[in-house]
Amino acid sequence: MKKTVSAVFASLFILISYTNIYASGNNRLFIIERSKNANIVCYDLKTSAEGVIDSKNPVDAYWLLYAEKNGEREELSVFDKKAYGFKTDYNEQTKNYTLVLKAVENKNMAIVSVNGKYKAQLLINNTPAYLDKVYIQSKDGTFGIPTVYFYVLYGKTVSSDENIEEKIILKK
Repeated sequence: MKKTVSAVFASLFILISYTNIYASGNNRLFIIERSKNANIVCYDLKTSAEGVIDSKNPVDAYWLLYAEKNGEREELSVFDKKAYGFKTDYNEQTKNYTLVLKAVENKNMAIVSVNGKYKAQLLINNTPAYLDKVYIQSKDGTFGIPTVYFYVLYGKTVSSDENIEEKIILKK
């Protein structure tokens, strides 16, 4: 009974922590959750105190380590960047930054300002949407290199703010 109660409280703590992280700051673009453990990768927009985007390094990606270290921040390693890295470019025509994730390479995103808050906009199920999170289902393979089976994009539609998701299967 004690173990069950402890497990419930631990799950509740993690859920509350995710909610607080997810709601924290105006600069959180989205997160990546994984099947492997409770650690998440956060993608935040870097801005000055005046709200101007850092043109040299507009996005900050890092771990929040919930599985090992009570949610402490840790920078992505060189190995991590191969899976969770990204590329940003400034689009002179739209006056927005574009973002391409290595984990989700076939889904280009635009960083847009919506009511004073920055969001990552992309197509989810061919519908314009703002990305909230990506969930990656994988299993560790040879030499600890994971095999990704699928990922799910979660967001809200641009037009109606309704929840939307898309599952992309990579391996069966």
